[in-house]
Amino acid sequence: MLFGRDAELDVIGAFVRGEPQSASPVLLFCGEPGVGKTALLDAASEIAVQAGRTVVRATAFEFEAELTYCALNEVLHPLLDALPAIDEVHRHAIAVICGLEPGPPPTQLIAGAAALALITHVAKTMPLLVIVDDVPWLDLASGMVFAYVARRIRDADVRLLIAARSELENVFVRSGFDGHILTPLDDASADSLLVDRFPALAPNVRRRIRDEALGNPLALLDLPAALNAEPRSLTDTLPLTDRLTELYARRLGGLPAGTRDLLLFVVLAGGENSMTIENCLPTPEGRADLPPAERAGIVRPNPRTGRMEFRHPLIRSAVFELSTSEERRRTHALLAQAFTDDPQRRAWHLGQSASAPDEDIACLLEVVSDDLLHEGNSARATAAMLRAAELSPAREDRARRVARAAYLGSLVTGELQASPRLLVEAQPDPTDAPSLAAATAAAYHLLNGEGDASSAQRLLIAALDAHPGPLDAADEADMEALQTLVFVGFYAGRAEFWDDARRQFARVSPELPETLALLDGAFGDPARADPAVVRDLDAALDSLQFTSDPVRITRIAAAGAYLDRVRLARDPLWRVVDDGRRGGAVAKEIESLFLIANDDYFSGQWDELEEVTDDGLRLCDELGYALTAAPGRFLRALVDAARGQDAAADDAAEELLIWAAPRRLYTLAAYASHIRCMLQLSAGRFESAYRHAASVSPAGTLQPFLPHAVWLVFDLVEAATRSGRSTEAAAHVRAAEEAGLGERSSRQEMLVTAVGALTDPQHWRERFEQALTTPESERWIFDRARVHLVYGEQLRRAQSPAEARIQLASALDTFRDLRARPWVDRALRELRAAGGTDSGADALTPQEAAVARLAATGLTNKEIAAQLFLSPRTVSTHLSRVFPKLGIMSRGALRDALERRESELRH
Repeated sequence: MLFGRDAELDVIGAFVRGEPQSASPVLLFCGEPGVGKTALLDAASEIAVQAGRTVVRATAFEFEAELTYCALNEVLHPLLDALPAIDEVHRHAIAVICGLEPGPPPTQLIAGAAALALITHVAKTMPLLVIVDDVPWLDLASGMVFAYVARRIRDADVRLLIAARSELENVFVRSGFDGHILTPLDDASADSLLVDRFPALAPNVRRRIRDEALGNPLALLDLPAALNAEPRSLTDTLPLTDRLTELYARRLGGLPAGTRDLLLFVVLAGGENSMTIENCLPTPEGRADLPPAERAGIVRPNPRTGRMEFRHPLIRSAVFELSTSEERRRTHALLAQAFTDDPQRRAWHLGQSASAPDEDIACLLEVVSDDLLHEGNSARATAAMLRAAELSPAREDRARRVARAAYLGSLVTGELQASPRLLVEAQPDPTDAPSLAAATAAAYHLLNGEGDASSAQRLLIAALDAHPGPLDAADEADMEALQTLVFVGFYAGRAEFWDDARRQFARVSPELPETLALLDGAFGDPARADPAVVRDLDAALDSLQFTSDPVRITRIAAAGAYLDRVRLARDPLWRVVDDGRRGGAVAKEIESLFLIANDDYFSGQWDELEEVTDDGLRLCDELGYALTAAPGRFLRALVDAARGQDAAADDAAEELLIWAAPRRLYTLAAYASHIRCMLQLSAGRFESAYRHAASVSPAGTLQPFLPHAVWLVFDLVEAATRSGRSTEAAAHVRAAEEAGLGERSSRQEMLVTAVGALTDPQHWRERFEQALTTPESERWIFDRARVHLVYGEQLRRAQSPAEARIQLASALDTFRDLRARPWVDRALRELRAAGGTDSGADALTPQEAAVARLAATGLTNKEIAAQLFLSPRTVSTHLSRVFPKLGIMSRGALRDALERRESELRH
């Protein structure tokens, strides 16, 4: 019996039965450890069986997170009888995943398609409930496959029920599935649970347990074992996890030595199911050591899955902490023998078992480090490289590996401040020439910690030139040096830096790796990006859905930043953020947060932008990533400027300039000019706005190797035309058109068409209309509103007030929705000058208007969602707000209501 969970059980019942209020095929519960997620899933399983559904289930564990397709294997095994019914490619993929056939693991795309094929086939005759418990510890491959299936099972009789810890983000949340928060039990329910399970407890003892457990069911059930039945005074309150750790430590201390050895073996093996124990036990007799742990309540067998489970994740930590270093080394040595068929895990355990330098093991760990990094396990990658350095007998090998670890720590795991100490350790004799790895790590620290692009560039070029001949495209050290050189050039924003970089690129043999080529071709100078590079970039962005490498994800996303492609990488970027929040790729988490903020700015998701930049800037301050913070400060200041926080925006611009000037960081200077340009434009101060825009890239040119120039085209032309500089405006339009900016993205197509309208005295109406009908232009909410604004201003000046009011009202609605107060004021002034009035709260927002127009044509919510890149639920929400604003009760009345509204605006 579950106490205090009636509402959740009702939701689950409707979900399992497929009732209308539960249209989504995915249900996600989030909650802290011990809050009762697993018990709720057990109840859901029983409800599903009673409703005629077959249940398949997987439970993820932290120490199995490195086992590829581990959780997927568990879900698919019960369905293998149907395997012959699917096509050969998918059948073989699942056979490999489940260990039925030899072969390399399939790609995640093939695995996802194969799992979907098998599950949907089974569901034709046997409705399914797929349960996945503790999602944050899913191996990455299984997580991506489950997310792939979840997004595509709407037409099959399949339900997917997920449980995740609330403090750990997960792929299902970032895929758009709503999570139900499983809160702790209230006092009444906690009392009922204690009375039911421990009827002999005195009321005062029961109250004390209830108060200490804070509604956590696991603590409510476990704490009585640690307390006497007699009441006693409480000591200072400790975190619940500490109390439970102490509780389990006492339990573990009373176990036989053989049982503690067995538990340590299972913990260090990285898994605790019956198959792991059976295959990895050091001796057959060892199985006799398990019953004492069961009797003590440390582990328990799951009758449904066969897993031998710890009762709480903290028990695993207690097992580790109570062991000695010698016991751990001995256990790792046994595990290395057990994993002879798994080179990665064997190398890891060999490294942990070694007590003296060993070059063979160090070499294995160095290879494993690179593999782990590309798999997305960045913390373990850095740890493996440091362990390889510790085990290196030769000084030069140790120095090289320490330098590589310093670079990985700075680049990926957020340990920038530890880099100088490691680099000193890597080069104990200062008279020695630094290795390329050491130079790269030092340059990265100089750039991101101190903003010294010039010193970083000189150090890298000298180190690269010290190695004559071709640079090997397969050599990690060579390519990481070049990658660092790219970002040195970006922040410097100077052509001479890129000339030196491209001289080094020309040395690479046989050719530049994909990521480096895209950064060079699309990021370094996007105004001159070759169309073939843009096509390659789109393909690379598409491939990010099936990679967990945080370095690749952030670099490919960055390559698309100035070409408005970050939206294509949002899901992978959120995966990197989730990994960072779990303590993994923290430095890449910062970059991902700012890249997401980049897309948020242009797509009008400004509230989220404020949240993610706050998170990223906090991490920068805590970890010392001073220069890395600059894009976040810039994006936050743009929103501050748009929302009327003039002092905050101007302070940010000044801070960026203070950093930029002595270091000659032209990109940061461009950030500051952009912020101040936007401050002036919103207030209609076009003369000063023009000066700020032209300081980045003079009229008629798109400054080479200063990517920011492409973001200021519309601003410069608007400011130029409004300040009487028609010649300069026309020259800048020609430069944008000749560069083909409009072919780069739908946003640039809309804006380049709009600036063409501003400088075309004959066909400006047609060109503005063309700009506003650009495909996907609805996504660029703020920029589209600005086009409506300048179009409306032009119409008013051309003595077309009725038409002007339509455009200005649309702009006003969007600015109000964004809470862009200065822009609201500017649009409102123009609207009143055109004879219009402010309809205020009854006005449709741009998103509501777009949804309403499409609904009036007869499209379904799903069809509207696909066109506007929204979820069907969001479409439904918008329509629920539209109906009362228009004074109607049904979709059938939409067309007439919208026509009346437009007629009122015209008159």
